[in-house]
Amino acid sequence: MADILILRKCDNMGYIGQFLKRNWLGKAKVYVFNPKKMKHLLVRLTFYLSRKGLSDVKYNLALMRDYLQDVANGEYKDYDIKKLTLIVAAVVYVVTPFDFFPDLIPSGLIDDFSIITWAMKESVSELALYKEKKG
Repeated sequence: MADILILRKCDNMGYIGQFLKRNWLGKAKVYVFNPKKMKHLLVRLTFYLSRKGLSDVKYNLALMRDYLQDVANGEYKDYDIKKLTLIVAAVVYVVTPFDFFPDLIPSGLIDDFSIITWAMKESVSELALYKEKKG
């Protein structure tokens, strides 16, 4: 329920529109098609996950990290390229320190929560399939 409220609030604040407008999906393609960059992104995401204050989205981010890691290592090949790109874009966004609201200011994680919540909603079937195949 909290995720739905965050999603509604982020829609009202325009985070998703700004995310799409600023071409984060285009930026993600650099990582999707370059395993070395993808592995570097995963290191940055693991560091990001160690931060405090992420309790509401930590499980989702960890699932995204595991998914991306298995794709990057070639252990998971049944992925949807559009969903993969969306997930990578969301991760690139959250590990970038200077996004809509820099993470250094107190409200700086609100936009990160919003983008991750939205990306999870958009890719829920892809991640469910991944979890099912992973066992």
